[in-house]
Amino acid sequence: MTISAIDRLRLFLRPPGRGLHTNSTGGGYALPVLKKLYGTESSKEVTDAWEESLQRIRRVEGVVLGVPSDTGAGILRGANFGPIGVREAYLTHYKSYPKGIIDIGDIIVVPQLLHDEMLSDSQIESSRAELYPGRNEKLPVSPLSITEALYVALMELNADLKVFVIGGDHSVTWPAMVHCHKKYGGDFGVLHFDAHSDLMESRLGVKYCFATWAGHAAKLMKPHHMVQVGVRTSTKTKQYWMDKFPLLQVWAEEVPGREIEVVTQVLQYFLKSGVKKIYITNDIDGTDPVSAPATGTPEPKGLSPQFVQGLIAAVRQKFYLIGGDVVEVAPPLSGTRDYSQEKTCRLAADYLHALF
Repeated sequence: MTISAIDRLRLFLRPPGRGLHTNSTGGGYALPVLKKLYGTESSKEVTDAWEESLQRIRRVEGVVLGVPSDTGAGILRGANFGPIGVREAYLTHYKSYPKGIIDIGDIIVVPQLLHDEMLSDSQIESSRAELYPGRNEKLPVSPLSITEALYVALMELNADLKVFVIGGDHSVTWPAMVHCHKKYGGDFGVLHFDAHSDLMESRLGVKYCFATWAGHAAKLMKPHHMVQVGVRTSTKTKQYWMDKFPLLQVWAEEVPGREIEVVTQVLQYFLKSGVKKIYITNDIDGTDPVSAPATGTPEPKGLSPQFVQGLIAAVRQKFYLIGGDVVEVAPPLSGTRDYSQEKTCRLAADYLHALF
């Protein structure tokens, strides 16, 4: 039996803040977000309001999606709480999303899983039984695989929909790249803020993770359609990456004192390459840790928030934005429970707002 697109959303999603499958989240961490978003903490009222938002997908311009997964991260974890922290800060300081943007909640995440390609058949069957009791369909169980399937369902409901993702570690950008390739072929570009290149083929034998998504994504788009800004730590040189992949890298050390020149360089690069549609992925560690300390792999001498926001605005003015994300925000690393005021969450909320 074919499952309708809206029913697939109900299977793959949970209300905002409740995709992270832990008792602590369900017991309290999500409540400030739910109260701000829906005006209630009642489980039934939240579910009803969330269901109503799913019905509006056909009529809106864009949706906010949380992917609370940090299984694809490096050493320090905590980005699984990114969607909660960024939403809490956003709704505290902006009060509500702009007209035409709705929050459809979180991908349901089993914290130990990442992508179905990495799982045995027995693990997939076991997880299916837990996530989708009573169903016989071959449904995905890992967060990246579920997100890929969710994009398909969303496009069936609204082919022009823009999806704005809150991560999660940077591996959560991979499903967006799969979606863009399906929809546009290779005819899309990516503006990538990051302290790291993320261009590895695999990391310790793992194909999809925070360090590899960009390397796979570069193969899905036309040559010269990716720009990486803010790189400052790599086992390889800038020239190595630009020879291996036909892309532009602007390392963080090249920006101070040359901000206007760098913005012009990026715009001209995309224009010369024939790019018209762009996805913006913003790893918070591209920004200097003085402004964004709560992240798993902070690196000194990063980009200023003003430069990042200025480049986003310039790119949005020249090109059609097809979607975007803010990733690698790890609120637990800040040592505070008040995510509404936490510095990294507040900046990430500003970065999210810049995409709308």
